[in-house]
Amino acid sequence: MKKLKNIVIMIILAVAAFACTDVLDKGPLDKYSENDVWKSTDLTQAFIYTALKNATDMMIWKDNWTDNEAILEDGRNINFELIDRYHDAGWNVYGDIRRCNMVLTRVPDAPFTEVEKANFIAQAKTIRAMIYFTRARLFGKLMLVKDLIDTDADMTFSRTTTIKETYDFIIKDLQEAVSDLHVDEPTGAVSRGVGYALLGEVALHGAAYIENGQDDYYKIAAKACEDLFALNKYSLDKDYAGMFNNYDHSLSSSEIILAQWRSQENTTFSDTWMQRLVPNIDPSKLTHETQEKYPLVEECAGWPQRFPSVSLVNDYLVIDEDGQAKEWDQTSYYKDFLTNGGTVNDAIYKNRDKRFYASIIYDGCSYFANTVWLREGGNLYYSSKSTEVWGMPVSGYVYRKCVYEAKRLLNSEKTGYHYTLLRLGRSYLNYAEVKLRQGDKEKAIEYINKTRVDHGGLPELSKSISLEEAWKEYKRERRVDLVSEGDRYWTVLRWGKAEGLEVVPELTVTQKFMKIAPDGKSFEITELPIYVSDNERTFTSKRYLFPVPQGERDQNSNLDQNEGW
Repeated sequence: MKKLKNIVIMIILAVAAFACTDVLDKGPLDKYSENDVWKSTDLTQAFIYTALKNATDMMIWKDNWTDNEAILEDGRNINFELIDRYHDAGWNVYGDIRRCNMVLTRVPDAPFTEVEKANFIAQAKTIRAMIYFTRARLFGKLMLVKDLIDTDADMTFSRTTTIKETYDFIIKDLQEAVSDLHVDEPTGAVSRGVGYALLGEVALHGAAYIENGQDDYYKIAAKACEDLFALNKYSLDKDYAGMFNNYDHSLSSSEIILAQWRSQENTTFSDTWMQRLVPNIDPSKLTHETQEKYPLVEECAGWPQRFPSVSLVNDYLVIDEDGQAKEWDQTSYYKDFLTNGGTVNDAIYKNRDKRFYASIIYDGCSYFANTVWLREGGNLYYSSKSTEVWGMPVSGYVYRKCVYEAKRLLNSEKTGYHYTLLRLGRSYLNYAEVKLRQGDKEKAIEYINKTRVDHGGLPELSKSISLEEAWKEYKRERRVDLVSEGDRYWTVLRWGKAEGLEVVPELTVTQKFMKIAPDGKSFEITELPIYVSDNERTFTSKRYLFPVPQGERDQNSNLDQNEGW
């Protein structure tokens, strides 16, 4: 076995950037061997942090394969279904699984207390479950490596016989681990809250894919959520915007259960999502007429790939004059606009769900140090550059969520950053979905209302609404609360699979453009104004799972293939 010099160097970086705590200050890193690691609780914990960093990398997911986004790139092959059986969506995670199995093998013989051993083993099982869950969502049945094997060993194992066997293993790991995880851990570490939140989501998602036993899985998911709530450690963050758009606030958020934290010491804007969410425009590139009418104070220097879709924006409700939450085109404001005229801003963007203002940049709002105008001829209108349209919004909207506006974005500038992976609001919505599946409409509405009211500032849903209406409002609530948190793709697949749909409608949406007139007094929703490579989206049932890469099957004849590939 080689010394762990490189691994321990990675550990130091992971601890500094991810766990927000100083675990190691022990001298020259190349002095540590594998045996050193298992003699020290600090080194063992640091080794586990490295495994966790890699696992959370796998949990970070964009919305670019969904109806939430109009994209300039980075999604064409998936959305067009141009992939074939040679496509590798990320099959080989077995080096990371080996790290977990190494902890499970070495720790029982380490000179630690029984409590320390139990906690290390529990963390390793949770991380292993996290890794396998990210692959199960992609591939269904997995090649499960449960024990530590030699690096030169033959890895030609078979996949599990059924998808349920894969999910049963993941659930078992979490159920065995959770009681030995510590409750009071930083949000960059594995805690009992992480175990419960992950277990609830694994069982909920797995229920849609297994052949039988759905009721048992829903019971597991419900209990995991209830156990999480019973910890009384987390509460909804009243500052929804701060939870995602402000690094300092997010560090102390009462809602976040698990996040990946990126240190300013080793992170630049170009290393984060922000680089791909912010438009690219400076005053010198605007046409003279645009700059004269709509001056830009601060340059926007992103390399954008993804913009909010019109259909996403349409799902943010409006509080009307009568205090009721309505879709924007059903409000008295909009009806008055149709009859008497006025501004698009007052007709559509007034009194929206609070999450709209935290998540979406729209015509006439503040952005960085600017007032930005996405109307025709405005400083963020797609054709207002004098040279090219690249870097400008293609949907008529820009993301605010997951962007820090405290200082100008420049690709080489240092910045901290965070990705929120698990939080209480997500678990509330998981619980609501379980309750809908179990037929407990009133309990589901109770939990939908938690995020709807605290995050959205909307009035509560009545418990007297129909089950069909409850499902409709649940799906809307999940979409707007969890946008840009790696949830949408897996959720719409789960809904489609559970409902036996051959086509997932949310994954076939043709994106639109919000075109506002130069005077801001009229608008139309049109086709996208420029060519976007993945706009004509398709979906066939084989895409409920990805292909097992043919390159892996060529090396391992025991691997069977998913249906349709």
